[in-house]
Amino acid sequence: MASSGAVEKFELVDWLAVAVLFAVSLGIRVPFRSHFAYHWDSAQFALAIEHFNVSLSLPHRPGYFLFVMLGRMVNLFVGDPLTSLLWLNMVAGAGLAALGYLLGAALFERNCGWLTGGILATSPLCWFQSEVVFTTLVDSALVMTTVLVCWRAIRRGGSWPWVFAMAATLAVEAGIRQQTTPMLCPVWAYTFWRFPRLRWQKFAVGVVLTGLLCAAWFFPMVQPSGGTVAYLRLYPARINMDAPLTPWVGGFGVLIRNLAFIVATCWVGLLGAALLAATEFYSWATRAGNRRAAIKSRNEPLRFLAVWILPMVTFGIVVITVMPGYVLCYFPGVAILVALAITRFVERIARVLGCSRSFALGIVIAGIALINCAVFLLPAQRTEWLRAKLPLTASHIRDHDHQLAVWFDAIRKNFRPSDVLVCHYNQSYFYGFRQFEYHMPDYENCLLTTDHALPPPLNKKLWYATGRRVEFVDRFELHGRRQVILVVPPGLTIDAFTNAFDVMTARKWEIPDSLPLYVITPTTEWSASIRSGAN
Repeated sequence: MASSGAVEKFELVDWLAVAVLFAVSLGIRVPFRSHFAYHWDSAQFALAIEHFNVSLSLPHRPGYFLFVMLGRMVNLFVGDPLTSLLWLNMVAGAGLAALGYLLGAALFERNCGWLTGGILATSPLCWFQSEVVFTTLVDSALVMTTVLVCWRAIRRGGSWPWVFAMAATLAVEAGIRQQTTPMLCPVWAYTFWRFPRLRWQKFAVGVVLTGLLCAAWFFPMVQPSGGTVAYLRLYPARINMDAPLTPWVGGFGVLIRNLAFIVATCWVGLLGAALLAATEFYSWATRAGNRRAAIKSRNEPLRFLAVWILPMVTFGIVVITVMPGYVLCYFPGVAILVALAITRFVERIARVLGCSRSFALGIVIAGIALINCAVFLLPAQRTEWLRAKLPLTASHIRDHDHQLAVWFDAIRKNFRPSDVLVCHYNQSYFYGFRQFEYHMPDYENCLLTTDHALPPPLNKKLWYATGRRVEFVDRFELHGRRQVILVVPPGLTIDAFTNAFDVMTARKWEIPDSLPLYVITPTTEWSASIRSGAN
């Protein structure tokens, strides 16, 4: 039996709610989008739209093929790879709020749907991830779509069209972000187990169909990288590089760090909604007479949510969680549970104020949205304590854009591309080689460290980029250039370049309202030391 109030068939009022949540969510995202590649990965995805090759880390493993291909399709109309991916993410972020309404309403009731949509629309976590280029937000929308299809399949008795829909959504999600798919399989398999008849036959067909659909994107993905065998050879080095970030190698301390990071990230995603839910949960838990009846009436949807959320949270704790976006594959499920708890608070407000539930619901959603918007929009230093120092605000995007813009503008105004070589010491995620490669393709950029995750012999070579194409070289030549610019990101000093340059000869270039750059004027003797140092 469905839980009381659950929507068994979406009506016009539901689609209107979806339209409102989508439009509002998209409207508040467009003004705050980033204008430069926020992260190393962001630039890689944009570059991969033009030159896809996983063996060259365009993008990094496992490939995210459908994410890049969707960006390539949008780019046909937009004409700029990074902007195309930004629009893809903003639309997915708006869609996440709409999907939150549909899934919350289908599992429990429309008020739960509205609260879930309100949380996801204004959550600093979801809002921030919508404004920069990562795969996690689009992946989250596909996870929610798959979960919604699975729930509707259960409610519709598992007819064959739902089997095909489940296979299609899982295969598309796998093409967006492959590492999420194994964690999504438990709820997918659980859905078949809940079918009343022919469950194993349908499961077998679903697995085969999913495999065929995945093959349709897998083989085109690996072909530019040298084929399946060459693609699979890319994994051991990457696994070894990431191993210290997991408890299996990093120890118990990493496990505790993963848990603390997940809790902090989900807290920033919920804020006031989490406090309201915690209060209502405590009130419910202390009333023994209501607990059993409340659980029994919602037993099936709660079990369904648990099969979705718990495997993903467990994976995040015992394997790896190093970025806020990693929680987005299950955070919407947490938001639904929080929204369910808050529906009790809405009823209490309606009784206290003597108003309708709809009016009380509007008050609660407005309050949650106000807190979320304040944390996202206020200067970062004012809310640092509330965000556990996580960089999830509009000012973080704005400050990052400003720093890159000032650097790019200063270099263009003071140096011709033929006169200067731009050098980077390491793979700085936020202010490094990939951002310069993408946004300054007419300048030559050099990365003075190797990447051990690349296949041999590229893992022992240096990176050289021009025209948004990378070559791997044994040494750098100045080719008559008059000067070399050393890019020193926040947290590093000029000493990082000691092995390749005589940093004592570097001139600190003070740029107004910006971090400095460093400039070296080469000599014949010094240019030889660059080659020996680079090797």
